[in-house]
Amino acid sequence: MKTICFAFIIAILGLTACSSDSARYSSVWEEMPVVAHIEEINGDTLTVAHLEQLKDTVCIPLSNLVEELQIVALDKKEEASVEMEGEIFLSDHYILVTGWRTPCKLFRIDGTYVGKVGDIGQGTGEYKHIYDVQIDESQRRIYILPSPSRAILVYSLEGEFIKAIPLHSKWPKLFAPKGVFQVDAQKEEITVVSLPFHYLPHVAWVQDMDGNRKHEVPTGHWKLKANYSNEVHTSKATDELSFHISPFFELRQDSLYYWDNREKRIVPRFTLDFGKEEIGLHNYYELPLYYFGNLAGTKQMTEDSYVSDQERYFIIHKATLRGSYCRIYNDYLCNEPSDWVVGHNGYFFENVAPDVLLKRIEDFLKEAPSINPERKQRLLALKAGIHENSNHYIIYGKHRTKK
Repeated sequence: MKTICFAFIIAILGLTACSSDSARYSSVWEEMPVVAHIEEINGDTLTVAHLEQLKDTVCIPLSNLVEELQIVALDKKEEASVEMEGEIFLSDHYILVTGWRTPCKLFRIDGTYVGKVGDIGQGTGEYKHIYDVQIDESQRRIYILPSPSRAILVYSLEGEFIKAIPLHSKWPKLFAPKGVFQVDAQKEEITVVSLPFHYLPHVAWVQDMDGNRKHEVPTGHWKLKANYSNEVHTSKATDELSFHISPFFELRQDSLYYWDNREKRIVPRFTLDFGKEEIGLHNYYELPLYYFGNLAGTKQMTEDSYVSDQERYFIIHKATLRGSYCRIYNDYLCNEPSDWVVGHNGYFFENVAPDVLLKRIEDFLKEAPSINPERKQRLLALKAGIHENSNHYIIYGKHRTKK
């Protein structure tokens, strides 16, 4: 296996790509072989990629996948401080950062602190671990699904708790161990996909805002042993709710699915044919123009604990079915590795501590002395504003929807 790199350096802090974008985009994908084919199954279209055809590793500039980046300095107020481990959920005008030890913090898109959303605990409007979030600006609502949970928690855009929407009105003890969801405020419907523990009756359903189930899909062949090492993933990068149920121990051939809201059913969209290779840990995600995934082995740390090991990433272009193993590097900012491009809700993002960002800027200035003077000044101004007591920075950009 060889590695093919496209070494392009883009001056940053306009954080825009250069005019040769189209040519660079084409050259990246022309280097990749066709590694997938389309199958028609009962009227549904399934993309099948072949692991044995993924050979070379191609280094792909982030600018091929993500539009103009923004760097946002989060508010320096002490109460606005966020954790490094915090997950990010973005909408057009808001940033929400979760925490393990602190409640969610809500910011405007310019970094201004709005306030905390709920609190850590087991009381009304409280949560321990957050698994999925939807920010609905049109209704001025924030929807949060903790893990595990019997309800979706609803807050205002000011962070005030409004109500809890039960996941089942008639069987209040039913719960989602881990889950992803999509709220349609116009139809007053919520689609939920839950980690399918073997004793739970449904893997997916549509309900109203009071917990009344309208459509349900039985757990069926998706069932898994009750183990919280399993995951259910979504990128929410397209209009449809696509998802992948990812077992940690019960490894098997499976697919990336999406919820067909018109026919109220689960439809397979992408799968990987492992061929002769043993099936290991794997996750699939959908972006507007690509399928993206990772493969890994497992490494035992103690008698009862395991971690993923030797991770590999791959990418498949939907239109051409070309693909390869890949490494993503951030050509907008210092060319550092940036393999995790999936993000959420159509955005790529990073939660970056001030000392880390400062080192990136210093490294970039050393490695790219010919940077555009105007952008260099903007970069130096950003550097001058970074202090030890600075809050974290959010780097984000929208996934490309056309080349």
